[in-house]
Amino acid sequence: MAGDWSDLTKRVARGIAEVRKTTGSELVAESEPVPLAGRIAQPVIQHRRRRAEGTHRFVLILPFGEAEVRVELDPKDYAALTREMVRFWNVQGPEASKPPVPQEEATGE
Repeated sequence: MAGDWSDLTKRVARGIAEVRKTTGSELVAESEPVPLAGRIAQPVIQHRRRRAEGTHRFVLILPFGEAEVRVELDPKDYAALTREMVRFWNVQGPEASKPPVPQEEATGE
């Protein structure tokens, strides 16, 4: 029976190594904490390196209800998103920085 446990342990260890190889990534850098959607401030962007592939990814961490959604972007897509955000703020300027104003509800009269 001892051999069975040893075999099981080895198989579990191999499985964990495979998972780490395919999904593992290490944190290179992350943004300063930012409060989003009334939540406690936390980092919203992470720069991660995938060990197995030798590639870099950017992870956007966005609040969604009680949890969060993580969106992984390659450097090219992250650069395009950054350019679009800069363009948006340049075009919208001060108007985009104003707090939202509630719209008047239309009455059925």
